[in-house]
Amino acid sequence: MMRLRMFFLIISFLVLSIFPTLSGCAQKSSQEYGVFLGMDEDKTDRLSGYRLVVIEPSEFSADRIAQLQADGTSVYGYLNIGSVEEFRPYFDRFQDLTLGVYENWPEERWIDVSSPVWQTFVVDELGRRYADLGLDGFFLDNADVYYQYPSDEIYDGLCSILKGLKSYDLPLLINGGDPFVSRCMAEGKALSLFDGINQETVFTKINFDSGTYSEQTESETEYFQSYLADAKEHGLSVYLLEYRADEELAEKIDSYCKENGFFWYNAEGLELQ
Repeated sequence: MMRLRMFFLIISFLVLSIFPTLSGCAQKSSQEYGVFLGMDEDKTDRLSGYRLVVIEPSEFSADRIAQLQADGTSVYGYLNIGSVEEFRPYFDRFQDLTLGVYENWPEERWIDVSSPVWQTFVVDELGRRYADLGLDGFFLDNADVYYQYPSDEIYDGLCSILKGLKSYDLPLLINGGDPFVSRCMAEGKALSLFDGINQETVFTKINFDSGTYSEQTESETEYFQSYLADAKEHGLSVYLLEYRADEELAEKIDSYCKENGFFWYNAEGLELQ
């Protein structure tokens, strides 16, 4: 259930989201964790005090990342392993490997992760480029391609990419991708492939049609809580990304995370600035 993108992909959504369903401005979670994919390095003074942040590495220099680390902040870089966006400079290069349009993100395509060409690019080219920036870890997006195309070939392709990225000796955090993660846990190889998971919208919900945010349905929250408990039991670190949780809901999420040893970020909106 991946929902993260660069801010210029969601300008139209921002126009709609002026009037969110959840009342009031989002209450901030603790500064243990933050996801800032819509931020460039000119605004990174706002990251001061966070224990761990996720950034779009193409917008940052190695020097700026080092400055953040010197201030005590671990920096993870976003890496899209299961789809490709039209704004990426390499989109045309891999257009023939795309599988279909990403729902709610018309400028993005799912990609055939079973292709050795894509695997080599993600691991040896893009992964190397980002690792050389001095990042502390990777935030890996769109393992949900396995949900969309649930074949052994897609599953094995994701596993191959993760094995390759492990060669950089950096922690790997899977965003979403619960069917893929669940299969890895069932087969007893999750920890050999990645170190933790980030799950969006456990307690909050994004209403793409209206451009608003609301509280998640009870059934969805219960499903994700069971899934996160399973991840914890398997030794994975757990992070949550929520959107515009009001003060009352934020307190509920905070208590849940403290009780379970999880970390969470309460984003103002999909722009993730």
